[in-house]
Amino acid sequence: MRFFGLLFGLGLLAWAQTTHTVRPGETLYRIAQQYGTTVEALQALNGIADPRQLRVGQVLQVEEPLHRLTQLPAPLQALTWPQATPQGRLAVVRLEASKRVEGFVRFLGGRYPVQNNRVLLPVPALQAPGVYPAYLELGEARVRLEIRVVAGRFGRLVLWLPPERQRLLVPERLRAERARVLAACDPERPQAWRGPFRRPVASERITDPFGTRRSYDGGRTYSYHEGLDYGVPEGTPVYAPAPGVVALAEVLFVRGGAVVLDHGAGVCSGYWHLSRLAVRPGQRVEAGALLGYSGNTGLSSGPHLHYEIRVFGVPTDPVPWFTRPP
Repeated sequence: MRFFGLLFGLGLLAWAQTTHTVRPGETLYRIAQQYGTTVEALQALNGIADPRQLRVGQVLQVEEPLHRLTQLPAPLQALTWPQATPQGRLAVVRLEASKRVEGFVRFLGGRYPVQNNRVLLPVPALQAPGVYPAYLELGEARVRLEIRVVAGRFGRLVLWLPPERQRLLVPERLRAERARVLAACDPERPQAWRGPFRRPVASERITDPFGTRRSYDGGRTYSYHEGLDYGVPEGTPVYAPAPGVVALAEVLFVRGGAVVLDHGAGVCSGYWHLSRLAVRPGQRVEAGALLGYSGNTGLSSGPHLHYEIRVFGVPTDPVPWFTRPP
């Protein structure tokens, strides 16, 4: 029997618990909008009597509504995925089946494999809010899903560079270096991590969060911050947050001293502006292994560590990986 264009048969609403770290300027109302829940539900779940009493860095428990499909071709028994996914986050499609399933999902021009009965769908940080189709393909069976993207809350930042570093803003060099970083990761490498990622430095001082819209030297805002910047002194040890293979370890034109770890399942992490490297390409490392030392190399306006996580090449917010990775 063939199945084509199966739509929302027996669509139900389920719930899954996740966490959210409060950022500057956020309110319970804004957070509730991001996750498709209510202020009252957040208050009850977190024991908050006054919704105005939030503090930056506070970790909230969130019951995230999920779509659930149960009328599906064999061997699938159910599919679940987030009702809403903020820009720069992952929409994780989970498959319930009587056996391991092979296939892929087409989403936003990408083709993402089913791995361990789940699919990681990265939503770009600049993707316009809206509802987008996603097609799960399992052999001849095809299931249409809808992924709702909601706006994230991102700030804006103007970076002022000293004259000797302005020369690094060369479009051709930027594109070539990005291609080299992306090519270092093997999308077919098996998953190596289990559980939450560790922080790469012994500090929680984030000077620039993920997604900040950026311009250089007062120019128009034309890019966004693809990771987290930790404001640490030069020479601060940088550690692997999870097991992986060193996919790249060298000095780059823009990123300076750079290390890329391949954690498998299409997930890679990057560490830029290092003053010294402590690993070599091909080396296998465990969580907590020394990768190098923070610095001020490449396109950098001061000593810090830039840390990022890409899923199939798309930058995603690293913060959820510290508490509840997919």
